[in-house]
Amino acid sequence: GKDDEQVLEESIEALKNESQHMKELVEQLLFLARGDSGRQHLNMEKTDLNRMVSEVWEESMMIDESHRYELGDVAMIKQSVRIFVQNAAKYSEPGTAIILGVKEEPGYVSYMIEDEGTGMNPGDLAHIFDRFYRSDEARNNETGGSGLGLSIAKWIVDAHGGTIQVISRADIG
Repeated sequence: GKDDEQVLEESIEALKNESQHMKELVEQLLFLARGDSGRQHLNMEKTDLNRMVSEVWEESMMIDESHRYELGDVAMIKQSVRIFVQNAAKYSEPGTAIILGVKEEPGYVSYMIEDEGTGMNPGDLAHIFDRFYRSDEARNNETGGSGLGLSIAKWIVDAHGGTIQVISRADIG
């Protein structure tokens, strides 16, 4: 293709694209290697998640006109997070950790609530989003509750086109 300018330009462009892809791949592998070896340090700090999501929304609108970026109902999403956090606190011993996190993946953003609570049996897990459902252990607890919180949280997530994944085992949380 050295004598055909169009073929030469296509080849150069393909090499540039592949070089960029390889650079990104190496950077991602280095990031994971640092994380695995304990050398990737996190700067844990309080942040305004609403502001952060708005900034990502604005950036995405500017650099990608091929998609429609929409903001969700922030108050409702906050309410769903609050429900999961309160639920985690309700079924966790004082002094144990409740971890909150946010993750961005291609095509979606998610939040995560993790606790060191009592956990759930598989039979209960299938019903936790049913209205008024409370496991036998929850009914015997002094925690109170109507059995509607998780149903409300699920409705909010569903209304935003989201999904919920629950991972829990008895006595693990």
